[in-house]
Amino acid sequence: MKPFELRLAEHHARNARHLKNLQNFVQDPARFSRLPEEEQELIKVQIEEMERLDAVLRRRMQLHQIPV
Repeated sequence: MKPFELRLAEHHARNARHLKNLQNFVQDPARFSRLPEEEQELIKVQIEEMERLDAVLRRRMQLHQIPV
C-alpha cells in the first residue's frame, strides 16, 4: 500500500472505532442519561458527522481499491 493509502485506511479505522464507541455509549441509558442535555445533543451531532465522514472515507477507499 502507498503511504497515503495506508493513512486513509488508518483514518477510517480510527474513525470507525471511535464512532462505534460513541454509539455504544449513547445506547447505554444508565450512563448517557447522566450527561447534561446539551452534551447529549452534541454527542448525537458528533455521531452524525462521524457517520458522514465514515461514508466519505469508505468511498475514497473503494476508489483506490483498498479493502474496507
